[in-house]
Amino acid sequence: MKVPSLDGAGKMSKSENQYATLYLADEDDVIRKKVMRAKTDSGPTEQNSAKPDYIENIFLLMKLVSTEETVKKFDEDYNKCTIRYGDMKKQLAEDMVKFISPIREKVNAILSDENYLRKIMEQGADKARKSATATIELTREAIGLKYFTP
Repeated sequence: MKVPSLDGAGKMSKSENQYATLYLADEDDVIRKKVMRAKTDSGPTEQNSAKPDYIENIFLLMKLVSTEETVKKFDEDYNKCTIRYGDMKKQLAEDMVKFISPIREKVNAILSDENYLRKIMEQGADKARKSATATIELTREAIGLKYFTP
């Protein structure tokens, strides 16, 4: 599933606007600021009109992190031409903060636990060593390379 971007462009490039991407390491205020900068327009002028891509992206993001009732409320407001994008983006920003904050806190806790990281690296090195040894042995057998030990 492709996750929509905040700017509606949906593409990545070297010059991508840093405000179009939410990172798990972003602090709460940065998340709020990025969401509030999401592209919107003056709103629909006809009831039940199709949403432009950049508005649909905001709704898709909201579906990922907000309650069903919240999404339904803003969808109804859009269809009635009474939507207030500022309110919608504030809600989305708070829901994104609630979603991302625990992940960021868990990552920071792991990164600050040197003993845990060392243990994981040692386990990974052991696993890689065993796999490499098995691969080398298979390769030697396949090419007929045998070492003789006295």
